[in-house]
This record gives sequence, C-alpha cells and structure tokens, in this order.
Amino acid sequence: MEVEPSILTRPTAREKLGSSRLASRLDRLYPPAVRSWNDTIAPYLFIAPFLVSFLAFFALPSVYSVVLSFFRYNGYTTAHWVGLNNYRSLLEAPDLHDAVVNTAFYLFMPMLPMLVGAFLLALAVRSKLSNLSRVYKPLIFVPQVMAPVAAALVWRVMLSNNGVLNTTLGVHVSWLTDPAALKWGVVLLLVWRGLGWYFIVFLAGLSGVPEDLLEAASVDGASAGRRLWHVIVPLMRPTILFALVIDTIASLQLFTEPNLLVGGAGTTAGAPPSAAPVMNQVVTNVIGGQFGLAAAAGWMVFVAIGCFSLIQFRLFREATQ
Repeated sequence: MEVEPSILTRPTAREKLGSSRLASRLDRLYPPAVRSWNDTIAPYLFIAPFLVSFLAFFALPSVYSVVLSFFRYNGYTTAHWVGLNNYRSLLEAPDLHDAVVNTAFYLFMPMLPMLVGAFLLALAVRSKLSNLSRVYKPLIFVPQVMAPVAAALVWRVMLSNNGVLNTTLGVHVSWLTDPAALKWGVVLLLVWRGLGWYFIVFLAGLSGVPEDLLEAASVDGASAGRRLWHVIVPLMRPTILFALVIDTIASLQLFTEPNLLVGGAGTTAGAPPSAAPVMNQVVTNVIGGQFGLAAAAGWMVFVAIGCFSLIQFRLFREATQ
C-alpha cells in the first residue's frame, strides 16, 4: 500500500523554480558537450601517473634497448651501426654455450622436486589430517620471505666443507669448489627457496576444488589416488600452468643465487663458467661498457622466455582438449 507524500515533503513551486534556474545555470556554465568530454577524459587522468611511469621506465627504455642492440656503444662515444654482429658475436661465444647449458640445468633440475613437493605439501596442509595448518603455512613460506642475497650467504656457510650438510650426511663434497657439484648446490638453494612460494600457489588453487565433487567421487568408490589424478589434477591445470610459466621465467632470469653462492668469496668475481647463468652475459657486458652486446643478450633471453611460454601454453591446451 503506497502512502502519498505529505504536503510538508512535497516541493513547493518556489523550490521547483529554484531547481530549474540552477539547472539552467549549470547548463550555461558546463554545457552537455563539456560534461560529456569530462566524463570521457576523467578515467585517463586517474591512470595517467601509471601510464607516464610505464612509458618513462619500461616502454621507451625497451624500444631504446632494441635499437641499441644493433649498435656498438660504450656509453660516451659515438654509437656505430653493426647490424646483427652483436647477436652473431654472442652466438659464437663459447661462454654463451656454457651459460645456456647451465641455465637449462637450473630450469629443469629443480622443477620436478620443487613443484611436486609444493603440491604434495599443499595437499597435506589442506587435508583434514592436518590440524596445525596455521603453523605449517608460515613455516613453509619463511624461506621465500628471506632475501635472495641473505639466502645465498646462509647456504654458502651450510655448503662449506665443514658445513651443516656435509656434517649431517657424513660426506665430504666440495659444493662450492668442485665443478661437478657447483650446480647441484645452486639447485638445492633454488628448491629450498621456491618450495614455499609454489606451496602458496597450489594451496590457492586447491581452494577452488569443490568439496562436493570430491565427496561424490568418494561415494562412487574412487580411491584417494583416483580422486587426486582424475578430479584434483584436471581442475588444477590452470594453476599448474601458471606455476610452470612463472618458474620458467624466474629460471631464465636467474642471476643472484649462483653468483653469490658459488662465486669468489670476498671478491667481485661471479660464478665460474661451469656454473654461470645466461644473465651473466648481460651484466658482464654492461660492466665492460659493451651496451650493445648487453642489450642483444637481454633480448635473446626475452625471446627464449616467450618461446618457452608459448610451448607450455600450447602443450597444456592440447592436453585439455
């Protein structure tokens, strides 16, 4: 039942006249065309700080580095056009071949234990068997919070000849000097640091798996292994793809951990050629004033990241279909 507004709440003729005068005055000061223009441009003004910083610190430097990769330039003399010679010099350099092999090692060796371990930890914490998940979650994630420099220095002490690892296992492995063991020490550090990050990623993905679906599969007689393989894993494919892509990008851009862990102690020397990643080519050329070579090496890493990402997306799309 609708109630008519009271006479006291109805606008009077004077109020109506005042409102119409105010509206006409606003139309004269701000015509509809001006208001429409303001409504159109206002959103761009709000995002203008981001656009300016994006152009100044990312887009324009990226374009400049592409151009720079075709020149020989040391930072203060005239730049000389060399075409593809920078790329050709890098491809013919024996150090780059070793660095590519080392980077592939850092990509594939830690991937399986790190991702599988993080996934199993996420399953264990999410299961009803775990009553102390609030304690486990921060403990597992703590290594990721530690800065890469601090983590590398701590592991340098742990992997020394009289360090915790050799003492605990009762072995005598020269993790920091033996060429055959250098890269394995870096792998241990990468798995230890990355486990907590991917644990959080998989835990977030598992939160999207419906409990009703798992209970229905259990009622139908599916074992825990079948529920994992036929229900959880297919629903987790987008999360697994995300983890693979992020791990690939991080591994191809790896620099800090190997150089601090197995580099010369107390010196500015980085990792030896038997353990140096591809990013050392960028940094070494920048330090040496070869900015064209450094830009070319950076764009080679960028192309490699793009190719690996496209392959992973393609493989997961075919598996889904």
